[in-house]
Amino acid sequence: MPELTFTLAPRPPFRLDLTVWAIRRRAHNVVDQFDDGVWRRVLVIGRSPVTVAVTQTRRGSRPEIEVRISAARPRAVKAEVVALVTTMLGLERDLSDFYRLARGDAHLRELADRLRGMKPVRYATAFEAFANAVACQLVSLSAGMHVLNRLTEAFGVRGEIGGAAGLMRSFPAAGAIAHSNPEALRALGLSRQKGEYLIGLARMAIDPKDRDFASVERLGDDDAIARLSKIRGVGRWTAEYVMLRGLGRINIFPGDDVGGRNKLFEWLGADGEPTYNGVAAMLERWHPYGGLIYLHLIVNAVVDAGHIAAGI
Repeated sequence: MPELTFTLAPRPPFRLDLTVWAIRRRAHNVVDQFDDGVWRRVLVIGRSPVTVAVTQTRRGSRPEIEVRISAARPRAVKAEVVALVTTMLGLERDLSDFYRLARGDAHLRELADRLRGMKPVRYATAFEAFANAVACQLVSLSAGMHVLNRLTEAFGVRGEIGGAAGLMRSFPAAGAIAHSNPEALRALGLSRQKGEYLIGLARMAIDPKDRDFASVERLGDDDAIARLSKIRGVGRWTAEYVMLRGLGRINIFPGDDVGGRNKLFEWLGADGEPTYNGVAAMLERWHPYGGLIYLHLIVNAVVDAGHIAAGI
């Protein structure tokens, strides 16, 4: 397969490992692989697989990453790969105001310093965010990840690059799920009801009049959440999760996320039972960065588990 290598310059500070783990979350994630400092993922551009391998080649005040792509026509897809990688890894997100806010707050400063260089990530598509949310509704992240892995093996497009030749598949495209059926998804670990939800969302995502929920991205937060919440299978948690991880709204902390709420309370040493309104009140002093703090808390747990080292 032909390959093309080029470099990108993220806005500093930037650390690839911390940022990728905000997408990856669990070591058994087969879509976003991270080994020996290399992030690998298969994207689908048009109908063809494009395997991407990203390595950080420089840190500090002038960070740089090397991107190697493998595709039938790598030069023809380079611009779209650049746009996707830039969006997914938040390469151009300016967090200077966040770091300035953190300097004036002892609690936030410790977290921000520990994970300095982690950027706010997004999934490649809004549909991928919905699929992650549906798979994890009412189950643990680890259990949901196993379901997502099975969906990937069943519906993902095979890609190859270097030592990972033939071992990776893309996240399922909305079109593939839209033409499936609830029983097929049930065999992969989704309940029949969740399968119906996911197929419905996939069919909406491929609607040429509003491909991948493009109209929602143009709405303000309240209107977007109201619009999403009208979709079958989408409650407040799913809507807020998609707003953060699918649309990049880093002000939104999914307040009904049990794991996120528990991590927040543990980080703050707070007592009592975490509630949606209680989370909102706690985060008010760090507005508009609730969602960014949510992502920090996820990666902070990854660091605590020993998967990566903290510190710039």
